[in-house]
Amino acid sequence: MKKICCLLLAIMFSTLCVSAAKTEATPVSIKELQSMTDPVWEQTYEACGRTIRVNTAIVVPETESIPLLAVKPMEPLSEEEVQKYEELFRTPYNSKFLNDKYRTYISFSDHEGHPDLSNAEKVTTPHRPLYEYDRDKAYTEDNDLTVAEAENLVRENIQKVFPGVDFRIDKIVINDRTKYRKSGKKLEAKGYYELDCVQVIDGIPVAGSIHDAYRNDRTKHDHIISKYGTASAEVTDAGKLYGYYSIWDKTTELGIPDRFLPFDVVKPQIEEMIMSGNIRHVFSVDLGYAQYDLPEGCKYEYVLVPAWVVSVGWMDDPEEEDDGATSVNGSDYAMGCTYLPIIVNALTGEATNPPDEKGDRMLLPASWMQWVEE
Repeated sequence: MKKICCLLLAIMFSTLCVSAAKTEATPVSIKELQSMTDPVWEQTYEACGRTIRVNTAIVVPETESIPLLAVKPMEPLSEEEVQKYEELFRTPYNSKFLNDKYRTYISFSDHEGHPDLSNAEKVTTPHRPLYEYDRDKAYTEDNDLTVAEAENLVRENIQKVFPGVDFRIDKIVINDRTKYRKSGKKLEAKGYYELDCVQVIDGIPVAGSIHDAYRNDRTKHDHIISKYGTASAEVTDAGKLYGYYSIWDKTTELGIPDRFLPFDVVKPQIEEMIMSGNIRHVFSVDLGYAQYDLPEGCKYEYVLVPAWVVSVGWMDDPEEEDDGATSVNGSDYAMGCTYLPIIVNALTGEATNPPDEKGDRMLLPASWMQWVEE
């Protein structure tokens, strides 16, 4: 009965959305979007017996344009360059620099860690997602490092290797001081931030990959390609950082579209997924880049295109309750949903559907191919 009610609510909501979209679906320039877009999506929905509260910023980049970009994974460094950076990041304790075609890994510490830190049977590190925060405040246990300072450390250390590369925070998990399970005695002097970041290219975030957008069987390359344009780091302070970076390198600019659909036009599709009982959380909304694959025979393999990217907590079964046991990008957090992006085509308003099983679902939509083929 609950599933039927959810379906009826979604159908009713969908009918209203289609009617509204027909009268309002007028593409506008990036400058118009910057001035007309509400800064925050704040609304409460009653869906399938649950209350879903949305309170998230709607971010439009402060740029003159959002060009289509052909991209490729960053080329690996030479052996001589790797040796140079091994020396640059060397400390007496747990320092490492690795670089290959998949990622760059930087780790260093200014003190020796306790030998029991990695003994999961003996110790535990309390952790929790941080959804709302002030960038200029500190949140980790006994650590005065602010969110902004932690983000800067992620950025500054990769820029020592690749000066033009930039990242910004996407998600934050707070880790308190590791302690013994039985006695509660603390092993480290400070807690630390666990930051998932997205690459920023010319002021525009790489907000999502099509390889992260679906719930069905994935191709063997999904877990690799979806990591490009992201960084994941554990940041304690300027003396201790562990960071993985997978970087897109801009190959060429393919074209500059000059009109995009406003978020108010595409939002009803997201609301429909809320009302159907599948979306339980909305974490962020960006007009940014979405990564797609290009068909065989094209000059390039990967492309970044403008899209509305809505990061959500998704449940496949509308009746299933959020039990806090599933993963967010591979780690168990206090949320039972799967974290994934809903990617909305900024030209047509068409949104990805996580259960989709179409064989060509990773390919660039036809509406964008005119720029690639020219």
